[in-house]
Amino acid sequence: MMHRKYVYLFELDSVRKTDEDIIEGQKAIYNEIVQQGNIVVMTYNQLVDSRGFFSLLSNASYYEQLMKLFELGCIRISQFGDVRTITQYLLDAMDEDKQFIYSALPIKYTQKRLTALLRRSLTFSDLSEISEYFEGGRRSEAELRDLFLEVACDDSGRTLFVKPAGEGRPVSELRGILHNLYYFLSIVLQLSALPQIYIPPRKTDEYKEYRMHQILSYALELSFSDIPYWMEAVNIIRGLPCYQAQVDGRSVYYRQILADFKEKENLEKLPKKAFYLSEAVVDLCYNYACEISICNTSKHYNISELSKDCHQRPTFEADFRRRLLKHRKKGRDAEKRFLTEETDTFMPFTRVQDIPDFRMAVRAAGYTNYDISYENEDIPRYEYQEVEQRGEQRREIRKGIGHKTMFTVLCFLVACVVELLMQGAQNMLDDYVDINDTVYSVVETLLFLVLTEAFSAFLSFCWPGFLSLSQALGGIRTLAMDAIHTHRSNPEEDSRALQTDYREKKNGEAHIDFVRTKEIKSYMAYRSLYRDSGLFTDSSVCPLADMSTSEALRAVIRDDEIYHHKYGLIYQSRFNTFLVDPVAGTESNLFPYERVIPTAGNGVVMAARYRGKFLLLKQFRHALRADQYSFPRGYAEPGDSPLENVKRELKEELNAVVSRPPISLGYIEPDSGLTSRKIEIFLVDVDEYSYKKGYEEILDVKEMMPKELEKAVREGKITDGYTLGAVLLMKEKFKI
Repeated sequence: MMHRKYVYLFELDSVRKTDEDIIEGQKAIYNEIVQQGNIVVMTYNQLVDSRGFFSLLSNASYYEQLMKLFELGCIRISQFGDVRTITQYLLDAMDEDKQFIYSALPIKYTQKRLTALLRRSLTFSDLSEISEYFEGGRRSEAELRDLFLEVACDDSGRTLFVKPAGEGRPVSELRGILHNLYYFLSIVLQLSALPQIYIPPRKTDEYKEYRMHQILSYALELSFSDIPYWMEAVNIIRGLPCYQAQVDGRSVYYRQILADFKEKENLEKLPKKAFYLSEAVVDLCYNYACEISICNTSKHYNISELSKDCHQRPTFEADFRRRLLKHRKKGRDAEKRFLTEETDTFMPFTRVQDIPDFRMAVRAAGYTNYDISYENEDIPRYEYQEVEQRGEQRREIRKGIGHKTMFTVLCFLVACVVELLMQGAQNMLDDYVDINDTVYSVVETLLFLVLTEAFSAFLSFCWPGFLSLSQALGGIRTLAMDAIHTHRSNPEEDSRALQTDYREKKNGEAHIDFVRTKEIKSYMAYRSLYRDSGLFTDSSVCPLADMSTSEALRAVIRDDEIYHHKYGLIYQSRFNTFLVDPVAGTESNLFPYERVIPTAGNGVVMAARYRGKFLLLKQFRHALRADQYSFPRGYAEPGDSPLENVKRELKEELNAVVSRPPISLGYIEPDSGLTSRKIEIFLVDVDEYSYKKGYEEILDVKEMMPKELEKAVREGKITDGYTLGAVLLMKEKFKI
């Protein structure tokens, strides 16, 4: 059995979407399967967000051959994290909280209604709703255009713009996009139902030091004096906020590089090609991170060089340089490949005649065995025994052709036996039956074909590999062509092939035993982000459930599923974050504990005075569905200090001018059983005010002297907890 390798192909990166890129990627797949005899391992985005695959899968012949390559084990998909299927990956990418940049799919992350439709289609395996939009009749043109509505929000969730849907675009184009998406989603659902095409993810602790930002930092340390604009590209990347924050998401780098280019384009003469190169560097580092995260991939470099303690990286430098020059393509089609705006305009790939004939790849896979990859505990370099591997692959294919040829010959021998038996039967019948010669010849021929096909089919059922007559006749030409192709196929030795015996230790597999809900994923990320804030302080009285190990997390998910407690980050707006914490009870039981945490900050309450009188707002309170008198108050805005919040809220609600600095009266915690909100109370004197009736449900403003205010509190006319707390603080501090 030959020693096959798992390989990850940079050429299949989803951002490589020109016709030449697609042809190059398809040739790379073909060569690895047919010439090298390797197993191509793809990431989710390479298949899901690729213009090439998106276009080619609509070709019935290509789709059939690709599915067979998946079934034969020549192409596989690597699972990642706890994402088990392509469907799950796509649903995660379409999460409404993310800003995923689609490289090839004809959708934008800002098209919230369209992505919501796609999520529903995948969640319920129901494509009928999307078909209603492109088939016509059920949905109006207005509904169709509204589906392509664009909505953009800032980091706090505030809507920045709503762009008219499908403006200036013909209806036929919009329906064409939906038709393509319909077909694509149907294939995604089919592939997701094939568990044999997936390989388990690698253990995360084995590549935690090989994240994208770490590889990017190593790459930026390299020196390529012969590559134009190298240092300019290095400085661009180092100046990005996402690089300084050690972000690993490529979409974020794309967005910031493009914004940086638009800003500096008018400020300084920094060549556009430097920004092109910076994107190319980000692309490569992203792909290196993907490759390393996949279990047991054979690489063109020594993985040991990518460590903090290693200062010499000769194999990585050589491979990075080669790939960078290849990716840049001397600037050809750079405007189509770099600094491109996100678009839902789709250009199908039509040069199917320029890609390899994958029918040969399917047959090559059928001649050999792709069930076994690594037999030993080590992963060799890609170049290790590369030439020998090519030779072994050719021999395997030839052996398979020989077996097929042998079975074809045997089938014809069976036909000869049938012919002899029929000849004997004919001699016996001639003495008793007088049949017209023409009729007899036709009947004889038909009977020969039927009996030979039936007998050979029976043998093929009993003897795997044996061919029926029809298969043998149909395969003669194919066998001859494959034999000629294999004989002519003798690729030259790669000049980069280093016959080094460097081996990487076999990676550990992290089998996905459970899938975290979106709410639990968000909760764990939130808990990690605010672990030092005091929000998740340990307590012997009310201990939070441990979620640091797989066993502990499994217990939380199990309790969630059994009792439907809905643990996690349930909802988040720019004002509030609603959590349901898993709390450890007695006897190893868990129970849910709800709380609301201010998203941006704690907020403020203003005891506003005007000429010695306090200003109380009469407002309709949605939570109570009733009117209430209270002091002005407001949520915090991200980055604002309490004093800034005071001035902003008074300006918004009362159009007030503050006469002197506000005085802090202290803090109150209005509902510690539900919310962690800690409110600061301020005494503020204003010179003038006017209120906007109807703004934030403000109905009226009432001026009260201090004694009137005390009386209203005693008589129960003021019940707002914030206002009552402010009155008490003022009374204690200022005897008001």
